[in-house]
Amino acid sequence: MRVPVLLGLLMGMSGCGGMDGGDQQKDPTVTDIPVAYVQRDLPRDEDGGIVMESLEEPVSFQAGARLMVRDSASSRAVARDITTAILGDGHDIRDLTVSYDGSRLLFSARAPEIEDADEDEQPTWNLWEYDFQSGAARRLISSDLRAEEGQDRYPAYLPDGRIVFASTRQRQARARLLDEGKPQFTPLEEGRDNAAFALHVMSADGVEIEQITFNMSHDVAPLVGRDGRILFLRWDNKDNENRFDLYRVNPDGSGLSPLYGADSHDAGDDRTREFLPLSLMGDGRLLTAARLREAGAGQMQPLAIDIDNFVNRDGPLHGRVASQPEQVLPGPAATLDDTVAVEGRLADLVSMDDGSGRFLMAWSPCRLLEGDTLRPCTADYLGQGLPEAPPAFGLWILDPAEGTQRPVVSPRDNLWVTELAVATPRSLPSQALDSVRDEALAEENLARLDIRSVYDMDSRFVTFNTPGLPGIASLEQYRDPSLVTPSQRRVRFLRITKGVLIPDEDVRDIAGAQFGRAANFGMREIVGYVPVEPDGSVRVQVPADAPLGLQLVDADGKSVYNRHGAWINVRPGETLQCQGCHANNSPLPHGRTDGMAPSINTGAPSTGQPFPNTRTDVVGFADAGETMAQALTRLYPEREIPSIDMRDFDAWSDPAPSEDWLLAYADLETLAPATVQCQQQWQAECRTVIHYEDHIQPLWDLPRQADVDGNLQDVTCSSCHNRRDAMNALQVPPAQLELTGEASADQPLQPTSYRELLFNDNEQILEDGALVDRLVIVTDGEGNVVYQTDEDGELILDNMGNPVPVTETVPVASVIRAGQARNSAAFFDTFTGGGVHDGWLTAEELRLLAEWIDLGAQLYNDPFRVPEN
Repeated sequence: MRVPVLLGLLMGMSGCGGMDGGDQQKDPTVTDIPVAYVQRDLPRDEDGGIVMESLEEPVSFQAGARLMVRDSASSRAVARDITTAILGDGHDIRDLTVSYDGSRLLFSARAPEIEDADEDEQPTWNLWEYDFQSGAARRLISSDLRAEEGQDRYPAYLPDGRIVFASTRQRQARARLLDEGKPQFTPLEEGRDNAAFALHVMSADGVEIEQITFNMSHDVAPLVGRDGRILFLRWDNKDNENRFDLYRVNPDGSGLSPLYGADSHDAGDDRTREFLPLSLMGDGRLLTAARLREAGAGQMQPLAIDIDNFVNRDGPLHGRVASQPEQVLPGPAATLDDTVAVEGRLADLVSMDDGSGRFLMAWSPCRLLEGDTLRPCTADYLGQGLPEAPPAFGLWILDPAEGTQRPVVSPRDNLWVTELAVATPRSLPSQALDSVRDEALAEENLARLDIRSVYDMDSRFVTFNTPGLPGIASLEQYRDPSLVTPSQRRVRFLRITKGVLIPDEDVRDIAGAQFGRAANFGMREIVGYVPVEPDGSVRVQVPADAPLGLQLVDADGKSVYNRHGAWINVRPGETLQCQGCHANNSPLPHGRTDGMAPSINTGAPSTGQPFPNTRTDVVGFADAGETMAQALTRLYPEREIPSIDMRDFDAWSDPAPSEDWLLAYADLETLAPATVQCQQQWQAECRTVIHYEDHIQPLWDLPRQADVDGNLQDVTCSSCHNRRDAMNALQVPPAQLELTGEASADQPLQPTSYRELLFNDNEQILEDGALVDRLVIVTDGEGNVVYQTDEDGELILDNMGNPVPVTETVPVASVIRAGQARNSAAFFDTFTGGGVHDGWLTAEELRLLAEWIDLGAQLYNDPFRVPEN
């Protein structure tokens, strides 16, 4: 339903300066409930464009905001400036949230920039609380020193009186840095532009503060749901996913799961939707607004999202019957396009939450400019193609049922109204239940990952074998060792990885080239490996309070499936139950346990019996429904502990294998990327950290000999693949590949071998005693030579009067693809399966190379190993 707007009245009001809306008759529907909002002049950049707050930059600052409070949502109510008297002029104010009893208001504030002060001396965002009854305001963290320890934003009340908020403090993450032997620092988000925000919970007096989420990028905008769990926006930017999804988590940080939107951001034409602000409606739906990244002021569309029944706009939860995941709210729906917003522009929206179905909204009517004259957006003026005038926002009560909207603050040129809050008393949410903790694991700062089957791909049986195994059509068949042997299973291990926190340039100045070929991978470590059991199940201990990634790998150490596009966080002592894997772009629920289909792994068929056709000397019996991993680790808890090496233990084949599969760093002749202690016994802080200079280049420089045509010859990689032969004469490197370790002429911060392996290049030839790019004559589609012409289209002739042909270089493709060992066959096939260098690298060396590539083929995976610039 389109709400009628009295354009003449709006045109008259939009140029006036009265903030109380003039003499309006008392609105009989208005109740004496205070409302609060932030007003300021329209924020503009140096070019005069209107600046919108970006979720990617929560620390951004816009001076000149004022927190305004009215005793009711009426144009006749007096508007009081709360913050100027308390804080002074020039502050920025955001993130208004009302307590459940309607008596108090939380907000974020930041003082203006201090001229000529260093960055670390500038003011930070602080959290404040205002009391509607007394008119008093207090900073939640009273100590100046503690208040300035981080940027604090997005506060919200928890049912028990504590406060959840987003902050760059990250105390637990910083403490882990010390455990890893690194200095403490404030980590950057994955784009490395701003300090990363994580969710924290603190006591009402601001004394006790605990970090509860551990993403590599921002976790922001928490909203407490009716069940006491926290809804929030997570910047999923692993592997360049680059989207803000809705997540949910318990107040203690356990039970983290996606909630809505992972596959609901596409707005067409390469445009991306975001959801903000967030609030709850009386019927339990999420009230928000869809807006485009890089959108202008007021380009948002109000939506009600059914988060109880949908995980995406195309994906209902399993077993739920619901028809509409997203509903565009009736009223002046702003456009998401850059076209004239005929129905006006929306800046913010919140429910009155009084049972009336009404909304408080910051809205600007549509206006056009004819020269310096404002015109209404009628069909006549729109038909003239007049440009849209700058918005003039005001504050309005929208009543969809009545089809009306009433002004609270009249629209005015250059006015920007946002951060709306209504002090309607609400029922306290339920207290969210904390997860059951394994105290022994918690004591070691560990958690547990329990995967039911990696072969469960959105409720489909997928083995990752290409082609599939003849006669094997079900998980029950695939797990049977009498039907499928371990060597026939492509997936053999789960590799657990961890994102590495990156400091700002004041701590360590790292150039983009020093990350490597694909800087979007950042830096990563390997936590360890655990075998995948025949039914696809895994049960393994993992570090708590850390950003973790998962990769399914084959017996050679190459990733088979690396789709997990989000970091996993698990709290100390928590067990995270996972059902299986998720197909790319599938709308089906994944990771949301309240809405997934039953697992295809039904587990053991009966209690007291072994799994069918398995040996009985290891797992003599299982409990009905148990996975193989659950049964094995119940009897042998040490099997939950991961290993730095790829160490398989076959507990199922009958007869037992003569030996277990093992690829060990101890068998390398070069420096291992993990300590001896961690190779012998995995501990919570054990990591595999691979640096190209320390662990990969030595593979090329290691002296090697091999039988070549019956003769034992030196086949040291960097000696053969060199621009100098054994007599030091200049040559074309064999296979157009140079593996020497000196600085590259193309990028001095990277070794020559690194560039040659990972970057496309040009074919070279030896000409007149120098290596030069080979040039070939260009021909057209019919094979005719193409000749050079001048700007007039005339042929260019050489000294002999002959036309000069067009030439081009011959490209040489890189042989390694960063992040994709399995798609780097041009490299690996050389050393296996009858390749020209078959057997010249050991299985352990090829495993190390596969690990390095799958992590992202970085130059360094520790910021403090990078040479200082």
